[in-house]
Amino acid sequence: MKNQEAVLCNKKDVVPNPHGMIFVRIRDILIRMVKAPILAIGILLTVVLPTQSFGSLRSVEFTIYPDGTTHVSQQAIADPTEPELKVNLFGKSFDNFIAQDENGLLLSFEIEGKVATVQTFGASSVSIEYDNYDLISKKGKIWTFTIDSPVDYSVTMPDEATIVDISNPDNIDIIDNKHVSLLKGKNQIEYFFNTSGPALSAFNTINQVKSLLDEANSKKIDVSSIQEKLEMAVSAYDNKKYTDAENLAHEARTLAEQKIAEAEVNNQNSNTIDWFKNNIVGIATSIVAIGGAVSAITLLLKKTKSVVKKTMGPLLSKEETETESISESEIDEPITLEMRDDDRQLVSYLEKNGGQAFERELRKKFLLPRTTMWRAVKRLERQGVIEIQKKDFQNLVRLKTKGDSQ
Repeated sequence: MKNQEAVLCNKKDVVPNPHGMIFVRIRDILIRMVKAPILAIGILLTVVLPTQSFGSLRSVEFTIYPDGTTHVSQQAIADPTEPELKVNLFGKSFDNFIAQDENGLLLSFEIEGKVATVQTFGASSVSIEYDNYDLISKKGKIWTFTIDSPVDYSVTMPDEATIVDISNPDNIDIIDNKHVSLLKGKNQIEYFFNTSGPALSAFNTINQVKSLLDEANSKKIDVSSIQEKLEMAVSAYDNKKYTDAENLAHEARTLAEQKIAEAEVNNQNSNTIDWFKNNIVGIATSIVAIGGAVSAITLLLKKTKSVVKKTMGPLLSKEETETESISESEIDEPITLEMRDDDRQLVSYLEKNGGQAFERELRKKFLLPRTTMWRAVKRLERQGVIEIQKKDFQNLVRLKTKGDSQ
């Protein structure tokens, strides 16, 4: 044995055994006594603790909504001894972000780029949830969900959605109704909505409102109230209350169109005011000149009044008579029994307004969306009741007269 010596005691030593005795001495005995417990602890830790990497992603779930939004739920392992945990997020835009520990305690966080830094406060597991708007794209009627996950994940498809293709079918683990479990890696899920009736109508109206909100936001129009109405419509749609969803979306669309129309009118008025401010000197000079001309003409007319009466009196009387007869009969009776009630109201307003009005004035008067009003005036134009003219980059709606029809 290494580091051992055998010593044989002879008869000279005081030993009761005449044949001798063997004594064993082990060197470095203290070092061996220290190493033994350390080795035992290492073996125990290897057996008891799992081989996990703190801060790694444990699971991820995606829930796809009909409007193209994706709700993401991630769970990551945290090191209780570390004050912070960095988690990679999916996508580029994030909303409604929430971070919690294993006991449901809300944790503070900061997001920079595609990484969230969460203050763990000794948590061993962190769950985060958020909404994402750029994991799904749409081309025609086909929607595409694109993902690259480092762990296995599950996807919950929206109601009325039919999957038409999965780019990497080898990664499919389980397909159960609208739930799909996939293995880690890159994948794309293509699907479309087989909605019909009220569901399809509500879905289309909701998308129209979203387009109008994008237009309003680009023009820096406050649409907070419209956004709330739209969220109520989406919630009703998710709960399969399609009639309520369509009504709410229609109200939101009407409000959005009114907001956009009002902003256009205000912008035009603002441009007009700015033009007057920039040309006030020229306008004042023109007014003075016109005033002088009117005064001269008035003086001239006064001097020749008696002559005009004698020479032009009979002719003027005849012309006035003809004008009165024309004014009473030159405009066709525009309202007919075949007209719709809303078309009759529109024609009646034009009659009271001198026979013409701008299309934007009609929209503001009857509180109708741009497309609805456009269909109405085009319908009356086809019937030969009105004509549409371009004036100052606007549509001027004018009642047609007999002379126009000829």
